[in-house]
Amino acid sequence: MLKQIDRDLIELLAKKIALLKAEKQPETHNEEIADVSQLLAEMEVPEFVWKSITLNCVAASGVIKQPKTPVKSRRVTIIGGHGKMGRFFTVALQAAGHQVSILEHSDWDKAPQLITNAELVLICVNIEHTLSVVRQAAPYLSASTIVADITSFKSMIVPSILELHSGPVLSLHPMFGPGVQSFLSQNIIVCEGRHLEACQWFLDFMEKEGGKLTFCSLAEHDRMMTIVQVIRHFAMFGLGVFLAEENVNLEQSLNFASPLYRLQLDLIGRLFATDGSLSLKIMLSQWEGRQLIEKFAKTYSRLARLVNDEERTILEQEFESTRGFFQEQIERTLTESDHIIGSLSVFLAQKEVRGGLKPKKSLKIKQAA
Repeated sequence: MLKQIDRDLIELLAKKIALLKAEKQPETHNEEIADVSQLLAEMEVPEFVWKSITLNCVAASGVIKQPKTPVKSRRVTIIGGHGKMGRFFTVALQAAGHQVSILEHSDWDKAPQLITNAELVLICVNIEHTLSVVRQAAPYLSASTIVADITSFKSMIVPSILELHSGPVLSLHPMFGPGVQSFLSQNIIVCEGRHLEACQWFLDFMEKEGGKLTFCSLAEHDRMMTIVQVIRHFAMFGLGVFLAEENVNLEQSLNFASPLYRLQLDLIGRLFATDGSLSLKIMLSQWEGRQLIEKFAKTYSRLARLVNDEERTILEQEFESTRGFFQEQIERTLTESDHIIGSLSVFLAQKEVRGGLKPKKSLKIKQAA
């Protein structure tokens, strides 16, 4: 019976998504919940279940991908295709109907065949190996082959690639990690190297899969990365080191945690779950980033002194001026963070039902005699 219910649900969801695609302006989630709230209550279905289904259906209806449209199959070689990001691109390109070959360091003897015949050579290796890989590949590249990289800093990489390859060059920076399941609503930075028009089919592929493309210069990309990546990594790195130095019992702290603390702890843990060399490269790679980290640390030191000196008035002024800076973003940040907190609560409840979380031990309070 459960399998039949699953099939029925999938058929109904497909119909709902198809109708939402046809709608110019789909109904809002709150209105939809209000319309069915009485029925939900009668059937003892929690509202958060319905809201989750609705949000996912609207998201699915917004995907630009049109599976029925025939796609010209392209020959793609991914150097580093067995790595985390390499696997992501391999799976996505193959699912779209493209012919994908993988080239790793251990089978470079296949390079003449795999690179010469490729329409796109996508470099998915660590940034310190990117140029050496392009140098190795250069003798086999045809003038029409697209060479694309996914490095996190561009100014010192792309000019060298342009010197090594005379054909189309495309520099991408996917602003997501390999943990995502698709391009849906993911940001991809596009920096033109040469002959962008020849790369249009690849850009269209990512956009049709739901990716959001942002075009910018190499310099603009690297400036923004000092904030988006360098400072974020340093802030998480510093907080993680502090918690370790204080020897905080992280598991116990979750029993006292708000959802926001748990999310922050998850982000710190996510950083330290990755290869440490990546974070260090991001923090150390550019002089501008190192200078900004020092400036960031001085801001913390200044605020810490104000707290230590109990300078409440000055701290209130700092808070209000910064609130003004964030004013235009407040509605967005509250809406998005509320959704994340709600989704996390549902996920944790599911884990508890399935026995994935240990039951919390109640604290016994000794009463005074």
